Amino acid sequence: MKIADSRAKETENGRAQATSNGAAEPRQSKRSRISVLFVSEQPERFMALRRSALAGRAVHLWVKDGAEAPEWSEELRGDPEKPATYRALRGRDVIAIIDLAEEQSAQRVAHAISEELSLPSVLVIDRLGKGEKRHGAVRDGVTWIDESELLADAIETVLKRMAGRRRLHGLRAALDGARSCAFLVQNDPDPDAIASSLALRQALGLRPERSPIVTLGQITRPENLRLISALGVKVRHVERSELAELGPLILVDVQPPYFRDALPGVAGVVDHHPTSGEYEARYRDVRTWFGASATMTAEYLLAEHEAPIGTALATALLYGIITDTKSLSRSASDEDLEMFAYLFPRADHALLRRIQHPSYGTLALKRLGQALQHARVHDGLAYVHLGKLPADEEHIVAQLAEFCLGMKGATVSAVSGIFGSKLVMSTRALSPSAKLGEHLRAIFSPYGSAGGHPVMAKTVVELKAWRADHPFSDQKGLERTVRRALLEELRG
Repeated sequence: MKIADSRAKETENGRAQATSNGAAEPRQSKRSRISVLFVSEQPERFMALRRSALAGRAVHLWVKDGAEAPEWSEELRGDPEKPATYRALRGRDVIAIIDLAEEQSAQRVAHAISEELSLPSVLVIDRLGKGEKRHGAVRDGVTWIDESELLADAIETVLKRMAGRRRLHGLRAALDGARSCAFLVQNDPDPDAIASSLALRQALGLRPERSPIVTLGQITRPENLRLISALGVKVRHVERSELAELGPLILVDVQPPYFRDALPGVAGVVDHHPTSGEYEARYRDVRTWFGASATMTAEYLLAEHEAPIGTALATALLYGIITDTKSLSRSASDEDLEMFAYLFPRADHALLRRIQHPSYGTLALKRLGQALQHARVHDGLAYVHLGKLPADEEHIVAQLAEFCLGMKGATVSAVSGIFGSKLVMSTRALSPSAKLGEHLRAIFSPYGSAGGHPVMAKTVVELKAWRADHPFSDQKGLERTVRRALLEELRG
């Protein structure tokens, strides 16, 4: 039996997501967690929206005295201009849509909803006179949309911006008034992490010199070095002991369990990887159905700023989506597709080509050729061990893992190499049912760091710790112990 077929398939409904207060809940659908409150003198007008942009959401409908609520809604009664009318919705994520003929009344209703509920998203359908136009204007946290432009795609865009503003408010609140922080990324940060940190820093309005992007490791892959060089981005290496002095931490494209030991002052976490353990953070935005953190953080930026994302940042964010979704061919959500389409015409494609151009040293190419001569597929696993390599050529491990997935009979590929005192291994799979991130954590987390996605994961293992439980005397012996552990775990 092939490895990828030996486990039950992971479904989207079976994944858990972290909400902004840190609680985990199953994802039933992309829309089900947010309710809609509709206040209108003509509730039948809601039906057109309910069939399109707002389909699938629970509906709370304000109903006039003497009228009956449709069976598809939950009724609210009382004076719509008084906060107490909305008390039953406290503690819920609510999008309020106000559709009233009289503007002053709509403003009073919006104020009442905002007073009673915690940071609701309020949209007012503006019945403007001829020649007037106020589409998309935001005043006092309320979005006004022109009735004549009330189309499903316009509503959908406004709703996404409103949800993004809620998340940005939550992240700001987690900083507790601090005007500086540090954006902590993985030990060898990739384009998704770097671009996402840049987007969040700009969305929060923080200055680079006071709110640095930091890593406990080093950037090793040439294309990532070219990215930060081309964009003039600084990613600072820091020691763990320095983290407490940097102020609040916002973890981007990574979560605290990756670092094993507890981190000081974690204000926020923004990531798309599956959660691998419990941790404390004042704010969490973990959406595992997204293919890239860059998509998530671009939403934060667009929610706060009406102006288009600039060329340099659009290039970085697009590259982040490209690398984490393999150009939208792997684990890409609808949101990733939409953000890719938004960023693509705004990016510098000549710069992208320069960044992506591969670079291999002579020794790495020699090791690669030798390893491929002996590469074999066992029970669906294509495993290649490259032996010792220079520290600045760790990138070849991930690149070869992509290549080896194309070997005949392979459903999972794994490529490892020795860098100093550590074994670094990248894995790839054809199907999400392989659950690579889970399997690598199960095997290697006691010996270092491990994790990732169902179809793409990585581990960094301390050789001394691995040898204590898996004795070996040379590179061939090391290769055998790793291959055996992988096959046993993947077979289940």
